[in-house]
Amino acid sequence: MRQNMTNEQERLDTMFRENKISGADYKLLSQALAKKAAPINATFSLLINPFQKIAGLPALVLGLVAILSMSYLGTLGNMSFPGALDFSVTATFVNHKIPSAFLFNVYQCLVSWLVVVVALLISAKILQQKYIRIMDFMGTVALSRLPSLIFVALYIAVRRLHPSTFVKGALHASHISPVITLLILIMNLCSLWQIVTYFSAFKESSGLTGKKLWLGYIIAMTLAETVSMPLATIFV
Repeated sequence: MRQNMTNEQERLDTMFRENKISGADYKLLSQALAKKAAPINATFSLLINPFQKIAGLPALVLGLVAILSMSYLGTLGNMSFPGALDFSVTATFVNHKIPSAFLFNVYQCLVSWLVVVVALLISAKILQQKYIRIMDFMGTVALSRLPSLIFVALYIAVRRLHPSTFVKGALHASHISPVITLLILIMNLCSLWQIVTYFSAFKESSGLTGKKLWLGYIIAMTLAETVSMPLATIFV
């Protein structure tokens, strides 16, 4: 969508240079194009970085609701969440230490959330950010799970609409309809979206910029993914 706006502006510039439109018309059309682009840009910005609008306690509450919802939906699809960026699927839920599938998923999601929070906090501290609020990290990281919630909801939708699409959790390519293909594409975009929202959470909560921001994020998420998996599966 943003590319379309850019192309329209380029065509408008070309028409003005070739004297096909007057200066007054060019100004008027440019303003109209800018107004058209503003809501789209605002929506895109909100999707990848909602923390400019929502942070602290409100983000924490909404994030915990998303985590609980994801845990519940996971029970419907025999899913579990063994890492900060991972999920797995089994034919049936079997766990003698935590007999409830929902509670097991809640445990795993909370572990991953807290591990990411701690990893990002440590990274920010190491990079000499003195004035940081733990609540900001807790809230933004919790709300960052929204893309995963959407991913899980779409995954269950795919399995319900076309059960043969997935066999033991793995994608089975035969007899996939265009609708299912679209849903799978959106699921893949949600995985990328999850990484981006984690990055935005770190950016807004740490106040870091430039190379420190990128370095801190990469190190923190590598650490979080490494640590969260054994902790999330300790009761398996």
